[in-house]
Amino acid sequence: MKSSTLIMAIILVAQAVLIVGVFAAVSIENSSAGVGEEEVTVEPQPNPGKLSCCKNCTSVSSPPSELFMCHDVLSRQNCLDSGCKTCQPVRRYSNTYKCIDEFIGTCGKQCSKS
Repeated sequence: MKSSTLIMAIILVAQAVLIVGVFAAVSIENSSAGVGEEEVTVEPQPNPGKLSCCKNCTSVSSPPSELFMCHDVLSRQNCLDSGCKTCQPVRRYSNTYKCIDEFIGTCGKQCSKS
């Protein structure tokens, strides 16, 4: 009876080691870096320009830093004309975009209309 309990414990430990090994292999497989390479993450660079205007300008971080983002919803052409490099579609409203660039200092003066 003791030997069957010992064998059962060995089998359970072997299964646990096998499962941990499978998860480790999957996580290595999903890593974008190859064998012997370091994974490099690239931080998005702030837009060095300035928006021509923005109604809803907020700080990107808390406490406020010198990086700001404009949350105005605009037409695609108005978004591009404002000085924004990356205009992202707004899902709630068709044919509308918002600028997802981060600007150093300020977003610019308040817009008269968008």
